[in-house]
Amino acid sequence: MAKHNNPRRSPNLTNRSVLTRTCLLLFFTLLFPIPLHAVGDVQGVSPSLSPGQWAHYALSGNEAEGVVDALFTVQRVDGANVTFSDLDTFSDRHTTTDTVIVSVSTGPTVPSSGEYFVISPQKQVGDSVYPGDPVHYPNLPIQDIAARPYVSASRQIAHVHAQNSSQVATTTTTTFEDFYWDDSTGIFTEIVKSLNGVVVLHVVMSSTSLWQPDLPPDPLLIPTAVVSLFSAVVIGVLLVGRYRKKAK
Repeated sequence: MAKHNNPRRSPNLTNRSVLTRTCLLLFFTLLFPIPLHAVGDVQGVSPSLSPGQWAHYALSGNEAEGVVDALFTVQRVDGANVTFSDLDTFSDRHTTTDTVIVSVSTGPTVPSSGEYFVISPQKQVGDSVYPGDPVHYPNLPIQDIAARPYVSASRQIAHVHAQNSSQVATTTTTTFEDFYWDDSTGIFTEIVKSLNGVVVLHVVMSSTSLWQPDLPPDPLLIPTAVVSLFSAVVIGVLLVGRYRKKAK
């Protein structure tokens, strides 16, 4: 748990979960953005989540600070706002609980909190992550959408890559952070943060109620296909042989 000072608000903020601390890079990238794309249309922004839906995340890396599992559960959906409970489990088995509210239109209540845990569904490449806030997110578009495997299912995933470099004396530090969201539901599926080429945090969805695993291939499908192909070949050979006999 930690406090974050928002330059636009009071410096005394409510404590948040360990994931909050690890997501600040994305906000700082927005403060000093590289021009990319225009803000998307705000119309039609609405969440695709329902109360009771949940997702577990496995955490590793130094910046996880002892947290090994986070359980996000949707408590309420009110307009564009989604309220989550966040239950963090530490390696010594003690737990902490927090409440997080994120708007799929304007983002988290405090933009610098890093709580970018849900976006609106069905994004397109170039769409703004949070189009309802042109002040903090004018240069944050979805950069690519591709199929990626999560919880034994292939999902279409929206992705944002952030980079930030800082220099102290003669030492330059470069931090990269990748955010991934499920494009159908808007829930985040993975966060990868690296510092000077070393992964310092990895958060990945480990289980969820939001979708079912893809069905495995039918074990009878391949043998049946082989038999069908063999039968077709045999029939073809017999027909050719019969045709040749008639030709003679």
